[in-house]
Parts: sequence; C-alpha cells; structure tokens
Amino acid sequence: MILKDKDAFTGNDRRGYYGHKQEQDVAFYLRREFANDQQVSIFNDLTLSHGGENAQIDHLVIHPFGFIVIESKSIHGTVSVNAQGEWSRSYRGEWAGMPSPIRQAELQQSLLKSLLSNNVERFIGKLLGIQGQVGGRTWDVLCAVSSSAILTRETMPRPVGKVVVKSEFIADHVRKIIGPTGALSVLSTKPRFSAAEMSAMGRFLLDHDAANRRAPTAADAPAATATQAADPGLARESARPKRQPATDVQQAGNANESRLRCKGCNESATLEGRYGKFGYYVKCGACGTNTSMKSACSACGSRDVRVSKRGGTYTATCGDCRHQSIVFQAS
Repeated sequence: MILKDKDAFTGNDRRGYYGHKQEQDVAFYLRREFANDQQVSIFNDLTLSHGGENAQIDHLVIHPFGFIVIESKSIHGTVSVNAQGEWSRSYRGEWAGMPSPIRQAELQQSLLKSLLSNNVERFIGKLLGIQGQVGGRTWDVLCAVSSSAILTRETMPRPVGKVVVKSEFIADHVRKIIGPTGALSVLSTKPRFSAAEMSAMGRFLLDHDAANRRAPTAADAPAATATQAADPGLARESARPKRQPATDVQQAGNANESRLRCKGCNESATLEGRYGKFGYYVKCGACGTNTSMKSACSACGSRDVRVSKRGGTYTATCGDCRHQSIVFQAS
C-alpha cells in the first residue's frame, strides 16, 4: 500500500524537472505493483532528521522482513562504474564524474536505521520481556536509473550491477528482494514484523516527515548565513516572518469554500481522486474529464504549491507562505 505519495514538482529549473519526472516514474511503477498489497508499505519523498543529520529518501519500501531504500537518478547517456565503485557518465560525447547514488542511498539507510533504532519502543513490542529491534532485519538499497540510460554492465562491478536497475524493472527487483509474504512465508526463519508493528512504524515515519516539513517558528530561526550577511537584502528576506500552516479548522473551512469542481462540466459530487505521471487529479464520473488538483495558493497567489495525500485527504501546501488547504476529500 502507498503510505506517502510523490510530492508535486514546484521548481522551475530543467534539471530539477527531469529529476522529479524520474522519481515520478519510479513511484508510478511501485504504485502499480504494491498499491493493493497490505504487507508492503511504500513511502515517496520521505524526509528524515536525526542526530543533527538530514536526508530525503526518494522511495522507501517497508516489508515484513525489512527495508529497501531506492535512490532515483535521471541519467541520459552512458553510465560507467569502475572497480572502485566510482561513477561517471557521458552526454553528447563528454564524460564527467558523478556522485555514487548507491553510496547516497547507503547514507540515507544508515540515518533511517539510527532513527528507528532510537525509537524502536514506539512500534516494536517486547518478546519475553526483551525489546525487539530493527537491526536484525534485512536492509537493501537499489538505484533506479532512467529507462533511456545505457548501462555498461560488462565492466560494472557485480555488486553494483545487482542493485542498479532501470525504472520499468524496479517493481520486479523489489518483489524479488521481499520474496514470498503469503502462506509460504511462514516457513522462513527470518524475523518478521507483525501487521500491528508495520502500521505503527508507518504512522511514526509519517508523523516524523510531517514534523520536518513544518515551518520553523521565530525561536527556531537560524542565524544569518555568511551569504546573507554579505547581502543585506537576503538577510531582510530571511528575517521576514513566515506564515504558519493553517489549523485543521481552517483547512476544513477552505475545503468547503473552494470545493474542487470538474473543469469540463462543473460537477463536484462525482469526482474521484487519482494519481498520474503529472501529479494528483480528479476524474469526473459524469463526463470523464480529468482535472488537476494543483492551483495557485488561495492566500498569496503563488504557483509554488504542492499537493500531498494522507488517507482520503488531499492537502495543498504553499512553498512561499506555507498556507495549507484541503483541496479534495474522498468520500
């Protein structure tokens, strides 16, 4: 099942767009394979913070036996990895080095393991009075690259080749790592999360992600950076008070005031929330028209808005003023 969907793209640079599209493609394949699988939990764009370190995981898979961290990379051209695990790629005949996405995923995995280990009592119970742990579970990483990339597998180290896959094959590799989760899985001797433990872990990570995305208060505001000190304009912009997220009551009110309607027939009662390659939208049951959930911020007019989903609630968050409003509530 999908516990956290891919965030909508809010930037305006070309490289960022292609990176987002690659992550969106991977999220699409994971959704198609695991949306109805109650024993597999998928998180997209998961933000973590622990011990003074921060990370954003493109895709996290939690299954009964462990965890899979997936790093997406938009790569066009040829990809080569030498015996030392160093990556390089060519584009239009020019070769250039690049950071290892596998190493990046491993660092994210390490932070995730530390975060969960330090909060394990919140989602794993005790057995015979001994607190269960997450360290004994399986921990895997995968790198999903663009389908258009050319992989030089003949020279790629075998351990690297086993975890680098193209987007359209990502679900197959994840399923292979997980193995059977049905009746045959009872024969496995590997430690296994219960349904209750997976549910509690999912809630913990969603709450942790939401807390990391919350706008900081004035008391939490950091001192001006060296760049801001050199540019008083930047310092003034940084010091400008930020609008805090709307309360639940405000969100509910906004949902009633600006109810989403079909752009084809103006219908509002027969809409169904869906997710596609271009983000969240509603499909009209009356005329079949698709209408995007994304629109300008109702508070400041900014187009820097992302739509996220939790349960049947779709919420729009402004990247400029942090205003939040419910754009659609599934019936």
